[in-house]
Amino acid sequence: MKISPLLLAIACSFAFAAQDPVALLKKNDTELQIALKKKSHTPKDIENIKRLSSGLFDFAKMAERSLPKKTLEGLDSSQKATFAKEFQRMIENSSVNKFKNTTFSASDSTVYEEPKYKKDSAEVWVSIHSWSKGKDMLMVYKMDKSSALPGGKDSDGWRVWDLVIDDLSTTKNYQDQFKSILETKPFSELIKIIKDKADEYEK
Repeated sequence: MKISPLLLAIACSFAFAAQDPVALLKKNDTELQIALKKKSHTPKDIENIKRLSSGLFDFAKMAERSLPKKTLEGLDSSQKATFAKEFQRMIENSSVNKFKNTTFSASDSTVYEEPKYKKDSAEVWVSIHSWSKGKDMLMVYKMDKSSALPGGKDSDGWRVWDLVIDDLSTTKNYQDQFKSILETKPFSELIKIIKDKADEYEK
């Protein structure tokens, strides 16, 4: 069966759009803001907010990058998996907890800059300016290619491994905290601390 050039062009355009990191972030942000604007939230709504606020993050990579290199090299696959699981729970539950206890106010305007590709286009940084009451908040999403897309799709896609807000790196912030803890406590205690935090935010 022959495929017309027009159909091929359309198929290619859809494939390109699916890989566009800016379009991906815009779509996710639009859906999240719609979810947050609801006057009340059911348990299903909360799960949706959790999915939208963290679904684009590669928590396994973030977890690994938040640990000192020496600590990471001494862990087996099971320890890494447990740490990544509790790390993800802590961040997701913390995000939902903030949404529950903060009055949502939509930004006055949002501007997405052109993506900056790095490492032969294997990594991309997307800068977003969000204005609220005349104040500009700069967010930089650092993303790279991953085979683990939200929804379980088996194709390459962009996933976030760090979010920098006004020059404060999320991953670096956790790295500093965990390094300080590990100077006096074993790795098993760090996991317990993270698990306890995740449980606390879940209440």
